Amino acid sequence: MPSWRRGGGGNPEPERSQQPRRPRPRTRRGRLLADLRARLDEALARLDAHEKMTAELARTLASHQSGHSDLERRLAALESSYQTALDELRADRERHHRLLTRLQASVERHQRAVSALEHTLAADDQ
Repeated sequence: MPSWRRGGGGNPEPERSQQPRRPRPRTRRGRLLADLRARLDEALARLDAHEKMTAELARTLASHQSGHSDLERRLAALESSYQTALDELRADRERHHRLLTRLQASVERHQRAVSALEHTLAADDQ
């Protein structure tokens, strides 16, 4: 009798996998069940992969939504500062226009005064 049958040392065939091997079913029903079990195992593996992918996509979406919210907040701040600067420029333009109008009126008064003074000096010279 060979040593491996007597329970003595060495295993003549190395183990092919860590999973226990199922014997090949002999009946048609058994083969169908084994086929269904294999399909179920494949479907569960795909489901697990899809769940992992869904979780990763959910994390990515959350990150993008956070970034999008941050960008929206920053855009609102920029729009607000832009509007404030625009309002200040409009106020400055109105103030500049008022000051320019006053300056023109002052220049006209001075021109009339100079003209009157020249007229008085010319009358004195005669």
